[in-house]
Amino acid sequence: MKTTVLLFLMSLFIFVGCSQDISKFKKDDCIKKGYGYKKEKVLNYRTGKYELRTICVKK
Repeated sequence: MKTTVLLFLMSLFIFVGCSQDISKFKKDDCIKKGYGYKKEKVLNYRTGKYELRTICVKK
């Protein structure tokens, strides 16, 4: 009985770590789920040019 409960709890902790990363959502999904949408100008180190990066953030 104890081993069954222990195995269940261990598997629960493993699968909790596999939650969704909201920063990878697309714009439509982000807005639909109630998160904020942000565009940042970041430097691409390989090319040396600035690019726009869009991410989904919590409000």
